[in-house]
Amino acid sequence: MEHDIHIKKAVLHILDTSINFPVFSNSELELDGEILEFLEKHLAKILEDTNLKKAQFVGEANPARDVCAVVKDDEGCFLEASNALGGMIFDMMLKNVDITPADLICCLFYINNEQYLGILKLNYKTGYTHYVNQLEEGASNSIIRHKTLLPSDGQKVEEAVLISMETGQLKLLEKLYEINGAKEFYLSQYIFNCSTDLSQNQKLKIIDKVTQKINKKYYDEDFDKVAKLKKVVSDSLEENKEIRVDAIAEEIFEANLAVREEYIQEIQKAGLKDETIEIPEKIAEKKFKTHKIKTDTGIEINFPLSYYDDRDMIEFFNNPDGSISIIIKNVSKITNK
Repeated sequence: MEHDIHIKKAVLHILDTSINFPVFSNSELELDGEILEFLEKHLAKILEDTNLKKAQFVGEANPARDVCAVVKDDEGCFLEASNALGGMIFDMMLKNVDITPADLICCLFYINNEQYLGILKLNYKTGYTHYVNQLEEGASNSIIRHKTLLPSDGQKVEEAVLISMETGQLKLLEKLYEINGAKEFYLSQYIFNCSTDLSQNQKLKIIDKVTQKINKKYYDEDFDKVAKLKKVVSDSLEENKEIRVDAIAEEIFEANLAVREEYIQEIQKAGLKDETIEIPEKIAEKKFKTHKIKTDTGIEINFPLSYYDDRDMIEFFNNPDGSISIIIKNVSKITNK
């Protein structure tokens, strides 16, 4: 999906826990060509990220929500609000050393004319560059290690929060870190205090995991069931750009009503309550257009799902001795990869 992104203002703060205090900027970034392009590319990538979750503020007392409300009422408070949010995150980082140091970009921007407050945590990357040391006898070139490199515009931002100034709803990218001895999402649980929906990636993982579980329990890990799942999903996406859990269960497990019911219950128990799931085209192309199988003899076959039930292209035979034969048909040329 194309997003029309317009950035109005932005500021960069340094949240490097190695120096024990945040370095807040007193002035906004100059949004010239390169900086503007850098931010726009990262925002576009965040919006397309399959791990992006929708979220809603919760709780009667919520300092982060209050800060966002101040910006909504008065954009002149943008710098002060960004300092407040940066301070909340930095305090959490100081108390939990597992959280990656970063530069924090706060920005006010529009997505298709809807205004958002964006918080992009640009986690530091380690890299190497040259260093020129000027000596009396001339330059001495060496290689040094940088621990505070920012992700390039071609890399992913791992943590970000986008808050709609119109609806108050959030879009959230977050990482698990060790907090008080357990892996937790600190952005949603401790900073923004919000309830989150499942990301598209999480929804697909639940469907995949439950399908494999039921398949193993009732069908002895029949590869046909897995291929059929992908085919059902692929066909549904071709027609409607979405999938229905009950339709998947009906197609895969057919007349076995007890298994169908258990399948749906297991999916709901895993946290997926949606009856209908929208799947971005990028995921559909990657996960549901091809199918890969591997035999116990070490042969791997990767074929388009459209061939799954096309006997003119590929056919599977169950032999009397329990083995399976695979015939690939109508091949005019074989190339080495």
